[in-house]
Amino acid sequence: MHLAVLVRILWIFAIARTCTCSGSCQSAVKVDMCSLDPDFVDDDYGYDGYFYDKNTDKCLSATLGDPIYEGFEENKFTSEYECNSWCRKNVPLWCFDDAVNDYRVRHPKVGVEKWTYDSDATKCVQFIWKGDDTRKKNIFDSQAECVNKCKVPDLGLCASGFRTGCNHGDDLYIWYDNTTQDCKRLPSHHCPTHGNGFYTFRECYQRCGRFVENKCKLPIQNMSSCGTLENRYGYNTKTKRCERFFGCEDSGNNFPTAKECWNTCTKEMKHRCVQEPDYKYPGLIKRYYYDIDSHKCVRKSMFRGRVTGDSNLFKTEEECELMCMSTYRYEPDSL
Repeated sequence: MHLAVLVRILWIFAIARTCTCSGSCQSAVKVDMCSLDPDFVDDDYGYDGYFYDKNTDKCLSATLGDPIYEGFEENKFTSEYECNSWCRKNVPLWCFDDAVNDYRVRHPKVGVEKWTYDSDATKCVQFIWKGDDTRKKNIFDSQAECVNKCKVPDLGLCASGFRTGCNHGDDLYIWYDNTTQDCKRLPSHHCPTHGNGFYTFRECYQRCGRFVENKCKLPIQNMSSCGTLENRYGYNTKTKRCERFFGCEDSGNNFPTAKECWNTCTKEMKHRCVQEPDYKYPGLIKRYYYDIDSHKCVRKSMFRGRVTGDSNLFKTEEECELMCMSTYRYEPDSL
């Protein structure tokens, strides 16, 4: 008998001896799977699947090792539905449905306004529903019903409050305030409940930051796991500029291009790096401006060499790169 098959059979017998199968031994194993590190592999040697990211409490897509040859104990699933079924049991499965495209309407009628939960945007939105039956569907009569049945379960521990009249000693706790979408320091006589207590702001925002609408105020960090790190861009609230870092694509302060970061986080404040180049006529004086499309500092010979300090024009390439092409330097929490 092949060694791998023999090991697999012995493993099954071992599980059978250690769990009571009133429901399913596989169920007990699957719950453990959700806490395991994912098996990331290169694109050429894996398959497109899903894994449960325990940092953000979300099922994410990734290139994973082939489940046929890797055995049972793996945090890998063939579909997002399967991953949610095993690892996100606190959220009704229909909360992940796309109410506009997933439901077939057999007998269309005049549309009425309903609410549905957009799990990607983590918020309830209105849409026009032309069907009849809304039972066990991601369709609600009111925003409040949508929030209570889908948004709050999706929030999980991030929806929990705190209790007063207690003392947590010398420990400093940070909790996520879902009302203001901020992580806050708990006073000494307040204690976290149901896991909504963290030792750092970074930990708090890593777990609950995907529910923050204004991503630009989040700390620059990798919120989730991935197999391949790449150049990403985040907005640094201290330096007031977009900065490059090496990370994963996720739902935090994280953009695929510098242009998207600049336009999302600094457009309204008219930052120097999003302005049009400050020159009109060619000449002999060499200056530099930031090209947001190519993410490069470009040399330009111009007639007027005056640099005001608040426009997209710099005396040197180094000055331009420092302002518009910086690399993020990690900073620990400051309480």
